[in-house]
Amino acid sequence: MAVVQDVMDRLAQLASARSGYEAIWDQVDAVAATHVAPGGYGRSGVGITNPTPNAAIRSKKLYDSTGINAVDRLASGIEALVIPQSEFWHGLGITDFKRSKRTDPELLWLKDQRDLLFEIRYDADSGWVNSSQSAIRSCISHGAGFYYVEEGFTKHALISYQYIPLRECYISTDAKGTVTCFYRYYELTAEQALGEFGNRTPAKIREAAENPSRKDQRSQYIHAIHPRGDYGRTNDIQGSQFQSVHISVQEKAVCKERGYYEFPIMDFRWLPEGTSGWAEGPVMKCLSDIQSLQVMGRNELLAGEQSVRPPLLVANAGVMNRPSAAPGAINLGGVNAQGQRMIEPLFNGQRLDFATMVIEAKRNMVKDSMYLNLFALLVQNPQMSATEAMIRANEKGELLGPAGSRLQQTLSRMIDRELGILTRKGLYAPTSAYRVPQTLQGKTISPQMTGPLDRLRRAKEGEGILRVLEAIAPIAQAEPEVVDNIDGDETVRELRDIFGAPVSILRDPKVRDQKRQARQQAQQLAQNAAAAKDMAAAGKQGTDALAGMKTAGFL
Repeated sequence: MAVVQDVMDRLAQLASARSGYEAIWDQVDAVAATHVAPGGYGRSGVGITNPTPNAAIRSKKLYDSTGINAVDRLASGIEALVIPQSEFWHGLGITDFKRSKRTDPELLWLKDQRDLLFEIRYDADSGWVNSSQSAIRSCISHGAGFYYVEEGFTKHALISYQYIPLRECYISTDAKGTVTCFYRYYELTAEQALGEFGNRTPAKIREAAENPSRKDQRSQYIHAIHPRGDYGRTNDIQGSQFQSVHISVQEKAVCKERGYYEFPIMDFRWLPEGTSGWAEGPVMKCLSDIQSLQVMGRNELLAGEQSVRPPLLVANAGVMNRPSAAPGAINLGGVNAQGQRMIEPLFNGQRLDFATMVIEAKRNMVKDSMYLNLFALLVQNPQMSATEAMIRANEKGELLGPAGSRLQQTLSRMIDRELGILTRKGLYAPTSAYRVPQTLQGKTISPQMTGPLDRLRRAKEGEGILRVLEAIAPIAQAEPEVVDNIDGDETVRELRDIFGAPVSILRDPKVRDQKRQARQQAQQLAQNAAAAKDMAAAGKQGTDALAGMKTAGFL
């Protein structure tokens, strides 16, 4: 079939475009990505038929684990900044160029949509957590990580997410650098292929799947996703924006055809350059330093062993067995008749402390390149002032903002994809509990990122607020009326938003105003009572004065 040859030819072109990165990825795997299965990045490396504990095997060849630890820690830090599991890291809004203020029912409906997305996403059957974490780790170590967002077919997982190993991924982009073509070269057992493709499974593979002794026989497939080109002509799945086809490489047959209304592959790329599609992650930028640490670590290990078990200088004259360094050993001939030692340790003046300092300096260079020292600042000095914490947070936001923004662009596309799937499942049907309010009919829902990284971007504002408050404090002592320039309520709300404190810590404005009114009334009553008391005291003094004057005969 022509489509089979076209797909295979296009894959060859995409593989050629990727080949310049593969040698570097192999080097990254050796020193900073022990979780990646061995096999290389050519198509011959796809499908590991003998699974092994990769980290345990690869780590045997490592002398320094700084690169591995840095990947894991930065991946955890990026997850905590962009998609933390402990909070809602995005909201939903309405694209409205008139900037109309949303009503309470509309805001409540948008909140319900957001809550539903998080409930679906974090369902145990969806695969989101594992897929996103693996994609972030791959993005950091190799510059790119990919996962698949597809309609779920289980009772709970309405949407499913699947991480795709980098070695299986081949991409191309449009003129704006957006991935619009994705080819996956992968393996399935005969039994898996029959479950995936059903009646369209090639005859030889179906026969193998039905044979107990051959059902685990593996074969290669290509999943090609690319723009269809005739979008909008029909309303069925073949009229969708992106075409999908699965090809059996051995049998050169089409196993499955379908389409997607939204691009189903989400890409976490660190900072892609130009329109090549591929990107360099932080590990690739400090790869030489991580490799240097392996040499330094090996030399330090040898130097330490030489210090504990130094080589021996043994006299060549006379007959003597090989000396033993075992505790309590007796070495005949180790001393001559004059009492002179015939065996001496050889020390070449190694300075382990100097080697340790050099290695530690190199480790700090790697940690700086991986932003780990930046993450450690706030932890190492928890007693810093609020202003200093804001300055550090702003620095973190400025350094990690570009990469984080790129990940958030992908997350925005993912949310669009999720909403598209749910819409086609009937989420907004007239009989649905999530039906669209009349006032929002025809409006476009847009994601709004609200995670910690977005708050870090506002750290500069928080720093400015705190500095202004600190600056006017001494002035207010001399001129208290200067405080009238500050809107205290708005300042508190802005700081709450910037620091990310729960909204619940602030009272509802109506409750706040009622509390203030009650306080003012209590103060007024207290003032009135004090005034009445003063008047009564003054009246009593006047009465006593009159009585005294009468007694004295003045009246």
